[in-house]
Amino acid sequence: MTDRASIAPPPADERPAVERLVDVADTIFARASSLEGLKLGRGQEEAHKVVAEGREAAFRSAVALWRVILSMLPTSGLDQARRKELVMDGYKVMSRACHRLGELEEAERHITRAIDAGYLDGFISLGAICLDRKDWDAAERAFRSALAKNVQAMRAHAGLGELYFAIGTAKLKDDPTHKEYFVKAEEEFVIAGKERFTEGYERAMELFETIGWKDRAAAIGARLAQHYSDNRSRYGERLRVLDKRIRRLAGDERYEKIVTGFGRRLGDILRGKEPK
Repeated sequence: MTDRASIAPPPADERPAVERLVDVADTIFARASSLEGLKLGRGQEEAHKVVAEGREAAFRSAVALWRVILSMLPTSGLDQARRKELVMDGYKVMSRACHRLGELEEAERHITRAIDAGYLDGFISLGAICLDRKDWDAAERAFRSALAKNVQAMRAHAGLGELYFAIGTAKLKDDPTHKEYFVKAEEEFVIAGKERFTEGYERAMELFETIGWKDRAAAIGARLAQHYSDNRSRYGERLRVLDKRIRRLAGDERYEKIVTGFGRRLGDILRGKEPK
């Protein structure tokens, strides 16, 4: 039997206190995020309530702890580069937490401070916050700033797509024939798709289906199907779902025209049948 007295205690964490607090803050934020993605079944009202309360409390704790960390930095003894890094991280995390809590003005204020400290990816977050606030002009400026600084181009174009779609949807209330912004939205999603093809095209297809542009959605689906069929070892299940979706959107006659370009039905591709 091992003599417990001979077991050495774990080495003490000799890092500055502020660094140890950062680890705690990151753990709390991660826990809040995991609660956010937790799926519960029906009839679990009490569990839903407890999870929601725990999520909110964790996000607020992360924000409060980061405020303490930022206040400690000037006397922390850390070098300038590390202090700058923690300033960016702190305001970034605080912004994300406030955004998820629906506190949009606070989220915007924090991410602006992060950008000022050098966190250029924050322009994407700023655009998303302004989009949720329905401040269309500010959202466009943020996404355009990301592009101008060559930051997260795919996400910036996707953000512009979401923005133009939101503007178009709002304008439909006054002008049912209005299409300008939907066309711009499609253009941005397609550009986004050039970098991360499936995300841009899938989002475009989903949004145009919601406003009844079935032909446009089916056409985008056809381009997506070509990509899936060329990479069916990776996208086989997605192609199976897409096959049914395109037929539903396009109808039998148009579906036949769409799949002609493949030389065979999508279902045949999935089953490995060669064209005749």
